[in-house]
Amino acid sequence: MVFMLIVRVMKLSIANLLEIKLKRKQASYMMVTMLAMLESCSTEGVADIDDVTAEFSKFYKQRIENRKLAEAKDKGMADPFHISFHQVKSLLLKNPIPALHDYIDYDRHDGLLKFKANIASELMQETVRREVRKIIYQNLYEYYSSLDTLQITLKDLNKLPLEYAVSAKDIAQLSKINQVKGIHPIENDEVKAVVILCTIGGESYNNQWLNEKQDLLKYYLEGRTDSQTGQKTYNLNLRSNKTIIESKENGYPILVFTRETKGKLFHFSGEFSLLEVVQEESGDYYFKLKQVEKGANSMAMPNELNLSSQEVLQRIHQYIKNKGFSFDLEMLQNFHLSVKTKPFVILAGVSGTGKSKLVELFAEAIGATNENGRYNLIPVRPDWNDSTDLLGYANLHGEFIPGKLTQVIMRAEQDLDNPYFICLDEMNLARVEYYFSDFLSTIESRKKNPFGKTVSTSVKVHGLDEEISFPENLYIIGTVNMDETTHPFSKKVLDRANTIEFSTINLNMFPDISVKEAEGMNLTNEFFKSDYLTLKDCYFDNEGYIVEKVKILEEINKVLEPAGLQIGYRVRDEFCFYLIYNKINKLMSDEKAIDYQIMQKILPRIQGSGKIIEDTLDNLAPLLETYPLSKAKLSFIKGRFQDENFTSFWI
Repeated sequence: MVFMLIVRVMKLSIANLLEIKLKRKQASYMMVTMLAMLESCSTEGVADIDDVTAEFSKFYKQRIENRKLAEAKDKGMADPFHISFHQVKSLLLKNPIPALHDYIDYDRHDGLLKFKANIASELMQETVRREVRKIIYQNLYEYYSSLDTLQITLKDLNKLPLEYAVSAKDIAQLSKINQVKGIHPIENDEVKAVVILCTIGGESYNNQWLNEKQDLLKYYLEGRTDSQTGQKTYNLNLRSNKTIIESKENGYPILVFTRETKGKLFHFSGEFSLLEVVQEESGDYYFKLKQVEKGANSMAMPNELNLSSQEVLQRIHQYIKNKGFSFDLEMLQNFHLSVKTKPFVILAGVSGTGKSKLVELFAEAIGATNENGRYNLIPVRPDWNDSTDLLGYANLHGEFIPGKLTQVIMRAEQDLDNPYFICLDEMNLARVEYYFSDFLSTIESRKKNPFGKTVSTSVKVHGLDEEISFPENLYIIGTVNMDETTHPFSKKVLDRANTIEFSTINLNMFPDISVKEAEGMNLTNEFFKSDYLTLKDCYFDNEGYIVEKVKILEEINKVLEPAGLQIGYRVRDEFCFYLIYNKINKLMSDEKAIDYQIMQKILPRIQGSGKIIEDTLDNLAPLLETYPLSKAKLSFIKGRFQDENFTSFWI
């Protein structure tokens, strides 16, 4: 039985008020702010101002990417790729947020935007949210019509938001079909899809939602109506009907736009798939369509890979081999675990061992390249005495000249779904503490906000009005050569990073010319970002495991303490994070993971001379007997002490 929707005579108050409010629009900002809030807010109607800013900026960038005008030329968001994240936030707080004071409050202290209590209560109902989105997109359509710009392009069809508004003429321009209703097959090099323009309860065809949730649709096939008898005849082989019937077999999504009233705009209801073709007793045929996904349609989503971490790293390994370089799979696993444990990693070793290349190829394999701005190599200069070259400065005219790191941070903050990688090449040519100390502290300040987003304290940059912070999708990897031209690391730096050594060189390792072609992937930041920032974050589910594995650290610390080389809570916590990530993803044995952590977090601290260092090395040896990497490195450190009466981790 068809479920008959009960249409309210009176509009919901929030929708009614919003429609009146938006009639006075002079730009798109209020409408896009409301969309950004709906996208970002919790069930209680609360959103982080940074999340709303990112969504706000993304709206305009997507318009440009989809070959449409972003805003009028005299508006700030007319060129969204040349306005910083902080400028966008300032625009939001100066204009649309105050204009929407009847709907939204701003908590400046906590950086939160909150729908007013009565608004938030209404928005908990899906029907209300749907109605609000329709009104917003209808007003956006009217506004952009006044700018004489395209309303929808073929690229838009790849990812449409729910309730996006179009006219029949807009769709006809895409399909090149001279009709203003019905089924529009679209097939070209850019997009393959079927668009349905459906009037619910239409005059010729009584199309209906089959349930209250509006994810099951009854849509009649296209046919011919006899002018005298009113009888319809259907041709299942008609191109439009056949395209829907064969859509699943051919992999075409069915994109459904609906409206309740003839003469109104159509609104995007989602991507649907064909369940069956049904013939009624009257002889009429209809398609029974089921919504595939609640939200944006699923066309062309290459970065949603249903792969385990093991499989992803194997594909990265294969990709790098295909490029003619050889890094052990285990090395890539260790590198990934180190980056996930903390977004600051040091790669150390003699020159020419591929440290910078590993970072570049790893990033490239997951879709972060120099071309798209998500991989950046920053060579460190010996004359860096402060953070000016890295962060930026004000010139003689008072204009701010952003440093490379600041540029990357600003891009990353506006693209939080994707990871960004920076390779600080030869980072110890200058003293790290001189030019990077502020950011080392910022990395340590990371915490989860009430919405689960990782945030940090801000850094003041001379000449820049806004402060910058460390975004949760940024990963900094420093490469170091330890020779007479470089500076040693302090414990402050070593404590804050996993130090991966590149010292084993096999000159008999050559490119594998038989390796098969391997494509890169587009991975989101979910694969890399840290789930744990404090031990409390992972302790509840792993208490027994943590207590057991930390025992080796307790034994090692007793040996290191007399020489003042003992580790603190930070190293302990990150040791646990690394082991738990490894355990969850099943990359290597626990013993191997512990071996890497001793090698990367503890042994780099050893440096000095005298009897106390000699005793420390002797007492440490029995504890590392079952950890081959650490055992071999300790043997090197001891041998150097015996030859020179001084030793360190570094070659």
